[in-house]
Amino acid sequence: MRQPAPRPTPRQERVLSVVITEHIRTGEPVGSVTTRQRIEVQASSATIRNDMAVLTRMGLLGQPHTSAGRLPTDQGYRYFVEHVMDEEPLGLREAAWVKGEFRRRVANPADVLREGARLLSTLLRCPAVVVSPRQPRRALEHLHASPVSSRNVLLVCVTADGHVENRLVELPVPVTSRQLERIGEILNERFAGAEVGALGRMDIREIRKEMGDLALPPAVLEAIRKGLAQEHDQDIYIDGVIYVLQDPHFGRGQELQAIVEALYQERLLRELLASVVEGDEVCVRIGAENRLPAGQACGIVARTYVNASGARGVVAAFGPKRLPYWRAIPAVTCVAEELSEHLGTADRRPQTTDLGPEADDTPRRRVWS
Repeated sequence: MRQPAPRPTPRQERVLSVVITEHIRTGEPVGSVTTRQRIEVQASSATIRNDMAVLTRMGLLGQPHTSAGRLPTDQGYRYFVEHVMDEEPLGLREAAWVKGEFRRRVANPADVLREGARLLSTLLRCPAVVVSPRQPRRALEHLHASPVSSRNVLLVCVTADGHVENRLVELPVPVTSRQLERIGEILNERFAGAEVGALGRMDIREIRKEMGDLALPPAVLEAIRKGLAQEHDQDIYIDGVIYVLQDPHFGRGQELQAIVEALYQERLLRELLASVVEGDEVCVRIGAENRLPAGQACGIVARTYVNASGARGVVAAFGPKRLPYWRAIPAVTCVAEELSEHLGTADRRPQTTDLGPEADDTPRRRVWS
């Protein structure tokens, strides 16, 4: 019968806690001298060094090289979050500020989501991501291809519920208005009544064959196909990337650079957050717990929220593994609950508040929306 893995003693848990909180604060390996100064129990330097060695053998701490201090491992962060850490709820002033900012600034659902990302990044001084709830699948009623110039076409998609979406596509070679009229006729015959996203999966060879003498070059049809494939049923709002760029370790930290790259790759970010959130509880994923390679340099704290129709979106703190998890969990929870409240009601009358956290005037940056 397999023996359960040994657990740290209470003192060793305190050592682990000090190493993690100090590393989160400084970004540097933490030595025994610093640990002994910060720990809240009486212990000799030799005892602290021995405890750090035990935690290293358990896989909770790592050591870059022999003479260096210790760093938390992914397993160490996980043990800390589950067994050692005490959450730090938002103060009354901060909670009131969050509520006041939502009421004062938002006018429509897009503003609510954008504001959620801004407020979370300001609270935690790290990147924050808000993914909108999935939009309902819309059926195509009519597609019109209109020439803007010889090499630009405006694709107008009208859906059965009256939604109109315009997409401007640049073409690799000039086309005629008759060719555009014909491609519009064919696509309407084939896709009227189908989901709008199906347009992006059209068979170029079949379309060319049906166009006959008016056939467009494959490169032009591919440009149109890509233009029609641009429909996203979820929007992404990001704020606070500037906090990573300002990290003194950014220039020499491959992990920090990987975080910025992941934030700028929309497809990867969608997949990463889709694999993170499970159910209604706050979800914490640290390093290698993220299945995609792009997320293995990251610490992510995420939670779902719901809109009036019951569709779910995601709000997440997204940063290096040394996120202040004790603060991130309550902050993400607070913002998720506010998003649910403001997207779940049509009554969002503006109100004002003079309350604001100390971080209110810190720099921020929205990457896209």
